[in-house]
Amino acid sequence: MRRVSTKRSKVGIVLLTILWFGALWGAVEALLGGLLHSILPPTYPGKIMIALAMGLMAFAVRRTGRPWVPLGMALIAAPLKLFSAVVFALPVCAPAVLNPVFSILAQGAAVALFAVVIYRLPLGVPLRFGLVGASAGVLQSLLHVGMVRGPGLWLYPPLVVLQELGTKFPYWVLSAGGIGHFLSVSIPYSALAAGIAALAVGFAPLRTRISYRPAFLLAGTALCLVIFFLASWFI
Repeated sequence: MRRVSTKRSKVGIVLLTILWFGALWGAVEALLGGLLHSILPPTYPGKIMIALAMGLMAFAVRRTGRPWVPLGMALIAAPLKLFSAVVFALPVCAPAVLNPVFSILAQGAAVALFAVVIYRLPLGVPLRFGLVGASAGVLQSLLHVGMVRGPGLWLYPPLVVLQELGTKFPYWVLSAGGIGHFLSVSIPYSALAAGIAALAVGFAPLRTRISYRPAFLLAGTALCLVIFFLASWFI
């Protein structure tokens, strides 16, 4: 009975940890992303947020010792991002709402995949994390295109509706040339930004395999959710 109780306790801690890191990612997206959108040209905030997201996921992997945690984080942060539909008074299926969700899911899946493969290789910690970040940066671009081209085109409202709402449609996804141009810009930058961010986490003097206390995780999650909703409304 004691072993079963211990296993359940460990599973609960893991789930709370994922919830906290996912809520933290959502808070960072809402707060810093909102601030960057208010002070920078439209194309810059997303590029900076890729590096921040990759750094945060690398930090989570290093602190927990569990390479699959980024996928769990994405499954928490992505639904939170749907709240922007309320903020911008848009349908949940509008590209301006769905595409950031696709990006978060693509980033989490890509980091988790390469972290599982590379994390335990006999390499130095910085090199391992740098490889995870750079590789994930490439894959997340490909996954993002696949999500926009697949479920995105199926879920988006008609073009007439989007025009009436005054929101943008990703026309680049309609042609091979547009997709090629998107990837030619996205892949090099994402690989470089994600690789540098993860490399920095690998060099950081962090304590690893930390087991957080439930009270800390619950309080941290609640705080991050408050920051997320306030930042989403007011920034």
